Amino acid sequence: MASLLELPDSWLCGIVPGSGTGACSMALQNLLGPSPVETFVSDSFSQYWANEIDTLALASQRRHICDYGDFPSTSRIDPNHDIVLVLNGTSNGVCPPDLDWILPDRAGLVIADAVSAAFTRHIDCDRIDVLCWSWQKALGGEGGHGMIALSPRAQARLKAGGCKPVARLMKLHNPDGSVNKAFFGGRTISTPSMFAIEDIHSALDWAEACGGLPALLNRVANNYAVMADWVNSTPWIDWTCTNPAARSTCSLTLRLVREQLAAGEKEEDGKIVAGMIRLLEAEGAAFDIWSYGDAPPGFRIWAGPTVETDDLAMLCEWLAWAYSETREASIPPEARVVSHGYFPPYKARAVQPRTEPAFPPTAALESPPSQTLADCYDAILFDATGVLVSENDALPGAADILARLNMSGQPYYIVTNISSGSDETIFARLRGAGLPIPAVDRIVSAGGVARHRVLEELAAGRLVSCVGSAQAAHDIFGKHPNLHCADTAETFDTLVVLDDEGFDFKRAADKILSTFRRRLIETGEMPRIIAANADIIYPGKNGTLVFGPSIIGPMLQAGLAPFGAPPISVEIIGKPGRAIFEECIARAGTDRLLMVGDQVDTDIRGAKAAGLDALLVTTGLNNCGELRQGENGAADFVAKNLNQIFDGSLFPYLRSAKDSNTTD
Repeated sequence: MASLLELPDSWLCGIVPGSGTGACSMALQNLLGPSPVETFVSDSFSQYWANEIDTLALASQRRHICDYGDFPSTSRIDPNHDIVLVLNGTSNGVCPPDLDWILPDRAGLVIADAVSAAFTRHIDCDRIDVLCWSWQKALGGEGGHGMIALSPRAQARLKAGGCKPVARLMKLHNPDGSVNKAFFGGRTISTPSMFAIEDIHSALDWAEACGGLPALLNRVANNYAVMADWVNSTPWIDWTCTNPAARSTCSLTLRLVREQLAAGEKEEDGKIVAGMIRLLEAEGAAFDIWSYGDAPPGFRIWAGPTVETDDLAMLCEWLAWAYSETREASIPPEARVVSHGYFPPYKARAVQPRTEPAFPPTAALESPPSQTLADCYDAILFDATGVLVSENDALPGAADILARLNMSGQPYYIVTNISSGSDETIFARLRGAGLPIPAVDRIVSAGGVARHRVLEELAAGRLVSCVGSAQAAHDIFGKHPNLHCADTAETFDTLVVLDDEGFDFKRAADKILSTFRRRLIETGEMPRIIAANADIIYPGKNGTLVFGPSIIGPMLQAGLAPFGAPPISVEIIGKPGRAIFEECIARAGTDRLLMVGDQVDTDIRGAKAAGLDALLVTTGLNNCGELRQGENGAADFVAKNLNQIFDGSLFPYLRSAKDSNTTD
């Protein structure tokens, strides 16, 4: 198997239980730890590995994420860090465009979960140190067995790790800490199925008879060419992966292109896809080609080396037939198709650069624009609390607005100071509130942005205390011996302000005040504050106001004033700080963004300071209409509800602070 993959002779290979998943988990647990790790979250498997690294506290981690259907930017890599990535995403059809961004003389290790990249694409062994794959992904061999291959650099890391505590089933060491050479010489950790071994032997013999790896890659290329020709010539289907350079050539994911009817009917793509698949299964033409759960309605089609090109060409004909049958049954006789346009890539949007707001608020009343406000931006940023949700319930119309954006394909992000858990936790919470957010990479949370900064503090040996529950801190930052909850910590160098949900804020405030004063007396200095959640107030139920966790800053300053304390150093990560908006710009790949929020002091002022346009919606803190302005805090637009982003009827409560110092 190693020779078929053309792995160097200096690499070690072993058979592992649990398929490729077991192999990658084994690699992470045995090799991570000495260095921080950079994880590229591009699909469900890479998301799984990022979560495992945090859950098991294997290493401090920085996640690189992107929009669904693309591969994250590789421009911010530290060559001294380890890298974890997936070479072929079977859920969304995404793979790294290339590995040239990985330096040959790097200090860190590169751990690659090949998934189905093994035997379907060239593996650059100069850029990878650990390769994990399963028998059954590409060659059809079944049995739940996987493979792990280690480069000389990975072998050296393994030897240096010695007796690292690892579960017996995952251990690559002998009891004395030496590398288990017997395992890499053919001995297995658990007894493999003899049927599975014969199965993979047959598959390997077939692959060799075809002409080895070059022949397998050629079969994949021919299969992809057939499917690409069909997709490019078929108006109702398109690729889920919008970046051709990052598109898998074997794990093909396709999405249905919505058709808009003259009668104004809104077809549900999920129903069309379901109808097509039922027809195909009834005819015995195709099975198990549903798109992944978090993907747009469409299909997943395997085009690996074991698939015949003629069969894929026939499948395309079957798909066209099923679509015709399903659409004919669902369209009323009087309706006709007038245009296409589902999920257009935002880079193709014909919006020109601007130096000032797209439409002055006053112009909206005088002459409704032909474009909507949403048309003037490449992506929209939504605050969560007070704009989309209140407590744990979606606000009226919020779910419909996000569903409309999902259908139009315009990118959007939920930019929130909520810091009660990781982005994954917040994603689940908002989905549970009824918001149809398609993927976790749409969440830009203050806690998530602060994560790298806090890990830097911990890596420097500083003691960090968190205003927030221990569960939230662990969920966001992982476990660390120098990370403690503020209501239990006796001393600390850095105070991180998260949410106060499930947290005894009053008891912690008293303890924090005493710690600050003690440090002031002992050293003449005080701990610094990193404000992930910078909200001082936020809306509660029934129009009430609630103090936010960042009230701790003013409280400390007032409490320490009698002792001659200097101003406390506060680094603001969440809104209105620049860091969270810079993360939004990086993810969107543009600064043509509109921030929609309900707080002047955080949402609006922060966006304006970052050079973005801002819309104040009067559904949260400003629902009484008493709006304030400041030098850098005036909203470009004011709306009574989110629908006005699309209908052009802007509500002109405010004009630019340059033009007016009063409100209507």
